[in-house]
Amino acid sequence: QEEKLGFDEDEGRPVMPLAAVVGQESVKQALLLGAVDTNIGGICIAGRRGTAKSVMARGIHKLMPPIEVVEGSWCNADPERPEEWEAGLGEGGGAVKTTVKAAPFV
Repeated sequence: QEEKLGFDEDEGRPVMPLAAVVGQESVKQALLLGAVDTNIGGICIAGRRGTAKSVMARGIHKLMPPIEVVEGSWCNADPERPEEWEAGLGEGGGAVKTTVKAAPFV
């Protein structure tokens, strides 16, 4: 049996842990800050081939916990922020149904 070396599988490709990337400290720090502060709004990673851009992005995604969203929301509406929901969501009044799903990877 082939040894996995501690790597996870994600959509058929191996995912290295973020800590396994040597160097690129500023990119790793930006990804971690973006993960803990959603007000940052996203991280854009640019660089030449072979600089571990995709590896780091998939690595941070594996660290993200599942999220609770309003059921039927196409933009993963936060149940705690009804003022941000898309039009027509929760119009029936009362308590809305929620579901827990994996954090999206964009």
